[in-house]
Amino acid sequence: MHTCDLINSSHVERCGSIKMQVLDEKSQVYYNFINTLHSEYTKESYRFCLEKFLNHYRIDLLSFLKLPQQDISNLIIKYLVEKKVSRQYKNLITGTLKHACEINDVVLNWKKIKKFTNSEKTGNETNGRDRGNTHEEIQTILDFSDLF
Repeated sequence: MHTCDLINSSHVERCGSIKMQVLDEKSQVYYNFINTLHSEYTKESYRFCLEKFLNHYRIDLLSFLKLPQQDISNLIIKYLVEKKVSRQYKNLITGTLKHACEINDVVLNWKKIKKFTNSEKTGNETNGRDRGNTHEEIQTILDFSDLF
């Protein structure tokens, strides 16, 4: 399923694997987004996340923010579900997109969207948490180490 399956294809430009210019640093929406962040580290992190998100859907920030609210929510949710990353990184993505939307007067149901930030299972969990190493796994590590 591609973006065009979720929203009207006239809203999204397909451009193959070519990376398009998604952040117009001279636009008012980008100005609002970047200049309301105080930390340089936050600016870098949020810019990176926003650019990756927009490139994934091959849409620029202004066009994204002009989509109907339901389409914006659907794109964000789909992106969060498809990403095979940690919960912390999904929280960063959500925070970035929430800031971009809210600072540009796009109101979404963030409580609903946050429900999709669960991380993927790694296969190394017990009750949803990473499990400790077994005695055999520790022995294997020690066999290869220079400690003994």
